[in-house]
Amino acid sequence: MCVWTDGFIGEVKVKNLEQLSAAISTLLRIYNSSYHLYHLEQLTKYSITEQQFAQLIGRCRMYPHLPNSMKADLSPLLFGDQMMANVVKDFYRDESFCRDANGNINLWKLYNLFTGVNKSSYIDSFLDRSVNAFQLVEQIKHGLENRNDSWYLN
Repeated sequence: MCVWTDGFIGEVKVKNLEQLSAAISTLLRIYNSSYHLYHLEQLTKYSITEQQFAQLIGRCRMYPHLPNSMKADLSPLLFGDQMMANVVKDFYRDESFCRDANGNINLWKLYNLFTGVNKSSYIDSFLDRSVNAFQLVEQIKHGLENRNDSWYLN
């Protein structure tokens, strides 16, 4: 059985190889690489300041402790405290994806910081966190475009 959310596969439960093959075929058939590449490319056009980054990290670290009533209005965040600490470390030290000389970071690099810390995840949470990184950065982009408020940047 497959559960689909926002075009992403959330859970696959199969009982035999035929069901697994069908789930993989469905995933490959519905995946829209042009859509995904377009949205990834758009991330290079948006940046946040070091102050906005600090607020984002603070809000990400607050997220697990929010009351459930507040969490209900937010997209879930699947990155733990240690992962957020590594995002901060890489913001300053990563040779490929760190901030620029002015302290700003574009959303493409930010996305790569999140996917970079995700590499140490167990296989059962790796895909979910990868999708979550994309959704988080997209939400920040929408906040920068004033299309909606982003709790992480307010």
